[in-house]
Amino acid sequence: MNQFNPRQRLWLAPTLFWIYTLSYAAFVVAAAFFTFENGDPVGGLAQPAFAGLSFGVVAGFALIFGAFVLAMIYALLGPREQETPSRSNR
Repeated sequence: MNQFNPRQRLWLAPTLFWIYTLSYAAFVVAAAFFTFENGDPVGGLAQPAFAGLSFGVVAGFALIFGAFVLAMIYALLGPREQETPSRSNR
């Protein structure tokens, strides 16, 4: 399943890092600048999403789930465990 050599997989970790970092930054910017105005909820993450939950709660759980999915992608496609030297080579 994993047909790439370790050198060809060097792009994977930084790419997944930036995907999550930009997603989290968008969440923080929405929470900081688009949710409240003068202390009153006006939209953004304060809007109701479904089942009485705000969009902020749903988006927060989506970030957690997204981190899990990215970790699974890395586990499937990332580099494998390297051989460790034997104790006699010390």
